[in-house]
Amino acid sequence: MKIHRRAFTELLASLGVVVVAPALAEGKIVEVSMKNSPKGAFAPATINISVGDTVKWTNPAVITHSVTFDPAQATTASHVVLPAGAAPFDSGNMEEGATFSHTFTVRGTYKYVCKFHEAMGMAGTVVVS
Repeated sequence: MKIHRRAFTELLASLGVVVVAPALAEGKIVEVSMKNSPKGAFAPATINISVGDTVKWTNPAVITHSVTFDPAQATTASHVVLPAGAAPFDSGNMEEGATFSHTFTVRGTYKYVCKFHEAMGMAGTVVVS
C-alpha cells in the first residue's frame, strides 16, 4: 500500500502527533567591504537581501570602523533606522582585517553607520524582503 506524504501527515496529526517540517535551507551570505575614501564608505552602500540571509562586513583598512545598527550609539539617532521588531546591534570596534556578520530575521529597511565616520557620511542600507 502506497501512502502519500500529505495523507500520512494528516493521519499523524489526527493521532495527536506533531509533525515538524524540515528546516529551510540556510540563507546566502552577502559581503560588504569598508573602504578608505576621504570620508569612508560601505561598498556596496545599499544591499537587498532576503529574510535568513547573512551580511558579512570586512574591514581591510588600517582605520578602525564599526557597523552600528544602534541609534543609541550614533551621533545622530535618526541616522540609524530599524524596522519594527528588530533589536539594535553593533559590531564593536573593527580593526584592520576584522569581520562582523549578522543574520537578518526581520523584514524591512535598516539604515546603519560607522560610528567613527558617521559625521563624514559613512552610512549604509540593508533592505530585507
